[in-house]
Amino acid sequence: MGRIISSTFLIYWSPIDTTESCKKIKTDMLLLMCKKQTQKNKPAVNDNADPSDGLMTMLKKIYTDGDDEMKRTINKAWSESQEKKLKGEDMMDL
Repeated sequence: MGRIISSTFLIYWSPIDTTESCKKIKTDMLLLMCKKQTQKNKPAVNDNADPSDGLMTMLKKIYTDGDDEMKRTINKAWSESQEKKLKGEDMMDL
């Protein structure tokens, strides 16, 4: 038996916590269980903030980072919703 097998993983989705990770060596296989490190930099949550502020911030970021086609699509959706508001139509009626 005595084979030495080496393997390299090039893509990690997040850092691995080596103290929480473990290995199990069996007769026919090796099981590696890797624990992700917890993220310390979570954004602060303001309970008094308007829930739509987060959505608006995300849309602004998409608009500023997006290409011309994305900007046209967002502008078209916004203008259509404004027209429906002016006509008094319900947004959920399609």
